[in-house]
Amino acid sequence: GAYVSLYDHDHAYQMNKGVLEFSGYNTSPVQIGSNVWIGEKVTVLKGVHIGDNVIIGAGSVVTGNIPSNVMAAGNPCKIIKNLE
Repeated sequence: GAYVSLYDHDHAYQMNKGVLEFSGYNTSPVQIGSNVWIGEKVTVLKGVHIGDNVIIGAGSVVTGNIPSNVMAAGNPCKIIKNLE
């Protein structure tokens, strides 16, 4: 879908004497299986693995792994239906 965002990193930070300091990035690859349909404006965060034959509903925020052969949606994204 349009406007899909795949993020393989986020910002590392620390507090130092009451001051928020940027200290690099935390990274982990995103893996997407075969025959995956991703709806419009979906966000997939770092470290997520999406299995084969999956539908991700529009507007979802995928924060954890999604197994094969399911439909998932929401914020956070959860399995809503098994596909046969």
